[in-house]
Amino acid sequence: MKILKNVLVFLLVVVAGALVISQFLPDHYRVERSIVIDARPEQIQPWISNLKKWPEWSAWTVAKDASLQYSYEGPEEGAGAVSKWESKKFGQGQMTVVGSDVAKGVTFDLSFEHGKFISRGSLAYAPAGSATKLIWTMEGNLNRNPLNRFFGLIMDKMTGPDFEEGLKNLKAKVEHK
Repeated sequence: MKILKNVLVFLLVVVAGALVISQFLPDHYRVERSIVIDARPEQIQPWISNLKKWPEWSAWTVAKDASLQYSYEGPEEGAGAVSKWESKKFGQGQMTVVGSDVAKGVTFDLSFEHGKFISRGSLAYAPAGSATKLIWTMEGNLNRNPLNRFFGLIMDKMTGPDFEEGLKNLKAKVEHK
């Protein structure tokens, strides 16, 4: 009985410690990657403002999870276009384009697992000589949830490589390589 009591006290101390530590962790996360594409923004825009084209270049494809299914709502491209997905590996989510401008890029809202996690994302253009730098960003609030705050510590390592892969694929599509 004494061993059980000691184990319970130890677990309580660990959980309490984790709760306290989590409140000192960032309440916001940001993931950002970029690539230079040898093209003008108007050549890139159709690939990023039309959500039906994303599976052709993004890292989240049927090749990585055969159960992945997409559905689309709203306009073909631009503001109001919606992509929904469901997958064993990638979970359930929705992306809604909220802004689309050939001079600036695309901004979108992301909702994961029926709205449990909300993020804002963008694919923005920056000049790079005769080419275009495309900057992919995703950020969101983690609020006061201790698990979310610990999860926020690894968001860049989890999502960053997928952004890099997607940007490389997009570059190849746009440059026809």
